[in-house]
Amino acid sequence: MARKIFSRKIAIFAILIILGGGSWVSTYLFADTVDSLKKQLLKLQMVISYAKNYYVDDIDWDDAMTGAINGFLNELDPHSVYINEKSAKTNAENFSGKYEGIGIQYDVIDGYITVVAAFVGSPAYKVGLESGDKIVKIDGVSAVGISRDDVPKKLKGPAGTMVHVSVSRTGVDELLEMDIERAAIPLNSVISSFMWDDNTGYIQLNRFMATTGDEMEKALDILEGKGMKRLILDLRNNPGGYLREAVKVAGKFLSGHSKVVYTKDRSGRVVSELYSDTFSKEKTRDMALIVMVNKASASASEIVSGALQDYDRALIVGENTFGKGLVQREFDLPDGSKLRMTTAKYYIPSGRLIQKDYKGKNRTEYYTEHAAADSLSADSTHRPVFYTIRLKRKVFGGGGIFPDEEYSSEEFAKDASFVIKLGSKRVFFETAREMIESGEIKAKNYLSFLNSFKFSDKDLKKIAKVAESKELTYPWESYEKDREFIRLSLIREITRSQYGIDEMREVLHRLDKEIQNAINYFNESQELVQNYTFD
Repeated sequence: MARKIFSRKIAIFAILIILGGGSWVSTYLFADTVDSLKKQLLKLQMVISYAKNYYVDDIDWDDAMTGAINGFLNELDPHSVYINEKSAKTNAENFSGKYEGIGIQYDVIDGYITVVAAFVGSPAYKVGLESGDKIVKIDGVSAVGISRDDVPKKLKGPAGTMVHVSVSRTGVDELLEMDIERAAIPLNSVISSFMWDDNTGYIQLNRFMATTGDEMEKALDILEGKGMKRLILDLRNNPGGYLREAVKVAGKFLSGHSKVVYTKDRSGRVVSELYSDTFSKEKTRDMALIVMVNKASASASEIVSGALQDYDRALIVGENTFGKGLVQREFDLPDGSKLRMTTAKYYIPSGRLIQKDYKGKNRTEYYTEHAAADSLSADSTHRPVFYTIRLKRKVFGGGGIFPDEEYSSEEFAKDASFVIKLGSKRVFFETAREMIESGEIKAKNYLSFLNSFKFSDKDLKKIAKVAESKELTYPWESYEKDREFIRLSLIREITRSQYGIDEMREVLHRLDKEIQNAINYFNESQELVQNYTFD
């Protein structure tokens, strides 16, 4: 009922202002507000009235009011947004079913399509789109100033079709030109799940959807049936999603009635508290647990990793996370559009606020400063100190989750422009196809291939030859400099073409130095679980 009343008031306010309703609007709607707000509303009414009566051209009032609303919300925080009617109808697609496109989560910031995350295994991920990249052209046409509603029209499309994007990246002088082949993007949460060795399981979640808790339970059951005694939970590049599902995932490893997250409103009042058993829980796992995070892990990912860290239940490994701890509530507006407004802030069990500082920063700075930072993470010496609940280990607030064991993400490539051109021109794909068709790839399964494949100068020369056939001519030094990236790209394409997508993901994970590094911390993780009381 409250939501309907709010929407009705907004509708009446907009109509009366446009019609020159005058001060009665302020009296009717805002009689209980401070004088300064009344004055500002009167000023807005006067501006609109002058525009209506004197502006030289016809005014598109839909566009004008949308601009006014967006301008207002931009002054509040980076996550309060207006969603027009068309976008509101398609918004749910991001968390259910599947779609065909390039596979990114994005925001339009200061007129630029800014990549929040490229979903692992997606076409965008394969060509090297990264968090913080700005898409400035699509198929040669400027995308600067594009509306959120128009982005899907340009980037989505039938699987197998191509789209060319020009990308601006911090630290790279020239635009990165990428040809991306669209594909069907499955929107499952668990995108990879396998046994690393006889005792170690690996699960990767790429977002928190309506089915995440159930998918996670199924994956855990399968791996436990194969003998899993310890687990790596990979939340790198996971931008978040449904809070309910984050609580479910955390609850699979926390005993009893453990608080996972709570929210406070602007007065500091606790609005809600969610516990490990709030949404039911079948059983608690007592295995050693390592959670991997990076600078693109946000929101629900931070709630899971932060809660598990606060209870000394898991060892957090990787980079300081993004720092998104604002709670949004959606309000329905009369025309089918929505207002997504921040109404509270998330806190995790130790009392830490997840949200990083956003005051005095525009949206571009807010979203890209972490990605562009030279250091691994914010200087912990300037952050508020908290202590974990059981072992009283020192942890840090003030923005994101600071890992227990910190290391930086691997470099994408030494020469991003060079390798992106090879990928966008399908050089790796076509070299892999030639090798498969010639009978060079003889291994019966993907693990045999992984163990037997030796990347040589001969293979590197094959890459160079295919590149030359596409009029990409580079000195041999360029190939040598990015030899490791080229090797991984070729292995990826051979595995995908010969053995399958799931097999490709597992092979890439087994070659991932960050995962190999994380496994080295299981002794520390085991110490944590030995000190944890399971009810």
